[in-house]
Amino acid sequence: MLPDLFDMHCHLGFCADAARAVRELAAQGVGAFSNTVTPAEFAEQQAALADAVNVRVGAGLHPWLVGEYDVAADWDRLYNLVARNRFIGEVGLDLSPRRADTREAQLDALACVAHACARTGGKVLSVHAIRAVDQVLDVLEHASVFGGMTGNACIIHWFSGTSDQLTRARRAGCYFSVNPHMLDSKRGRAYAQAIPADRLLLETDEPAFAGAPWSAARVRELLEETLAQLAALRGDDPAELRERIGQTSRTLLQR
Repeated sequence: MLPDLFDMHCHLGFCADAARAVRELAAQGVGAFSNTVTPAEFAEQQAALADAVNVRVGAGLHPWLVGEYDVAADWDRLYNLVARNRFIGEVGLDLSPRRADTREAQLDALACVAHACARTGGKVLSVHAIRAVDQVLDVLEHASVFGGMTGNACIIHWFSGTSDQLTRARRAGCYFSVNPHMLDSKRGRAYAQAIPADRLLLETDEPAFAGAPWSAARVRELLEETLAQLAALRGDDPAELRERIGQTSRTLLQR
């Protein structure tokens, strides 16, 4: 079954059997952008899912785990990892108080990722930005990640910044993946209404951690529910919005 819905930010590496999860998603007509949280996990998942036609695996270094990775010593390794792969994620910044001790390491890691993306181009990035939208955009813009010549596409997953930051990210050409949790808040619903339809994507961010309950049928259900809620919020025709989001997702996930 060809995918008609796409989970543009998930973590299939947290499933007990990622290859089986991919097959079950395919049976549900779901495509996905599966994000990894460390280079080691990416190596495992890239091998395990090498034959997947409905899923792309991102090379990631999650900001929560940057402290376990020596960015300064392994700069070349991280740079080359990003340079060699088209799909990058999950990367970004979390500048909330509980992550303050790794702030500089996070900034170094994102700068390394950004320079590799700018130098090689053609990347699709899924970006984490908690209390850090301006800082993320500063790093990406300083490295010249954006722009028609680079061919890079930046997806901010589960946007939680300010309205001014949303405007700035829109002007930079970012995409935004929306999950049910984002629509739980009044602010999140307002943001979902403000995102241009051609920059709007769906996501689940599931499973949340290794061993968490997960099923392809539930993923399909969550995506359908999110799509219906978005159409109602925006006053869009559900079928037209489904097709537009699907086409955007298919374009981004092309190899």
